[in-house]
Amino acid sequence: MKDSRVAEIAWLTVIAIVVAAGGTIVLGMLATNRWFAAVVLGIVVVLAYMNLRRAFAASHAPSARLDVTKAATYFVAALLAFVAIGLHVHWAIGATIAAAEAALVFDIVTIAARPKSAPGEENR
Repeated sequence: MKDSRVAEIAWLTVIAIVVAAGGTIVLGMLATNRWFAAVVLGIVVVLAYMNLRRAFAASHAPSARLDVTKAATYFVAALLAFVAIGLHVHWAIGATIAAAEAALVFDIVTIAARPKSAPGEENR
């Protein structure tokens, strides 16, 4: 049986490259329709916060610290995207891309560090 971690890491690497190459372009396109983008990014921030709370509530899991840290990095990236577009703060554009890259790299590292499951068990 193949290990699904390889595919996850490969696709997250592709996403990280796309974010690095085109993150400012996407933020610029979002800035053209600022109100719509602010509403959408506001919803993304709320969803990222709910994911952070869910990870914090599941503190009994063995990987709780990793899950909370990963959720927090995605929350910060979403919050910075909202600040960049919703509040039109120029410095937040680069910070958004850096936070998104940090979240993706941390996600890749946690996937790579995840122990390989025994035959018959499912990866989590």
